[in-house]
Amino acid sequence: MNEVIGRNLKKARESAGLSQEELAELLGVSRATLSAIENGHIAIDSGKLLAAARVLGRPVSEFFAEEEGAVALLYRGAAEATAPPAARSAFERFSKAYRELEEIVGVADSQLPPPDYSASLGAESRPDSFPLQVAASERQRLGLNDRDPIANTFQLLEEQGVRIFRFRMEEEVFGVSAFSPKYGPCILVNAANTVERQIFTLGHEYGHLLMHRRYYQSSAPSASLDKEHPMELMANEFAAHFLVPTAGLRQTFARDIGGKKVGLEDLVFLKRYFKVSAQMLVRRLRDSGLISKLEADDLNAEMEKRVPAKQELVPLGEDLLRDWTAASRFTHLARKAALEDMVALGKLAELMNRNVVEIRKQVQGWRQEVTLV
Repeated sequence: MNEVIGRNLKKARESAGLSQEELAELLGVSRATLSAIENGHIAIDSGKLLAAARVLGRPVSEFFAEEEGAVALLYRGAAEATAPPAARSAFERFSKAYRELEEIVGVADSQLPPPDYSASLGAESRPDSFPLQVAASERQRLGLNDRDPIANTFQLLEEQGVRIFRFRMEEEVFGVSAFSPKYGPCILVNAANTVERQIFTLGHEYGHLLMHRRYYQSSAPSASLDKEHPMELMANEFAAHFLVPTAGLRQTFARDIGGKKVGLEDLVFLKRYFKVSAQMLVRRLRDSGLISKLEADDLNAEMEKRVPAKQELVPLGEDLLRDWTAASRFTHLARKAALEDMVALGKLAELMNRNVVEIRKQVQGWRQEVTLV
């Protein structure tokens, strides 16, 4: 048992991005002592184990789990921000709970993961072209033509077997993605960001899952990427062209805007049509040759005058997220398991990371909905 606890403690520490020295200091022990604990040579007392659970954001029971199954992560943020341990822990917990609910309901492995467009090293040296090819191929595979906007990116990707989790992080982290043969493709989106930012993050992380899948098999449990890293540039290009295809943008521009000067009203119309941010649309208009660099700079300057930092020009409504959340596959699996008595209330509370009182009330509400139907 010392070996099991030590191995799980080491795994949780590395997933949290802490060194042995850092965790040892937080627990009030020497680095040598923590090393001995992680290697299973000595036992950790209950007080230190509880403290480790609080620091690492893990339930104590997880340290006693015999099964290994770390989820390798990639994450990104503004500047040098990294996903906080609590968020990474919640993401791993969600990924595993999602899989367990699938097994309980009997639909595990009923969905194939999205195709692997793994980029070669040569492709990574040209981040402006390869992602465009992948975006066009993926839209075609999904039955989207080269003009139509995506009505609900959350719903579309979930239908492709992507497990999507929204979690509020105050740090300037945009998203986290993970992939493993057991848990499949998973994406965490920072719910503290604007709806527009969340949609772009979803497209960005989906690009990573399509083009950089081999990186999730790294021995490192998590890896942050600098915003200028070639993989990040590729994921940005993929998201831009996946969400706003050039042909669709040009067609809409010619049909509804024409040759006169582009103004803020035009940006509002286009962002509502494609469901992305105004800043992203300015970039896409410039890159597509529909406006000049000078016009793009003028539009960005005008938005900076009118819109506070980290806010959006005429923000998209939260209804898009509410509609998806209410009908998400994870929620459906939890409802089905509860209403058909496939899972105990305590186990469901554990899977949904809520207390039993909250889950009992939730299940009562679900039963009432079914009765009224």
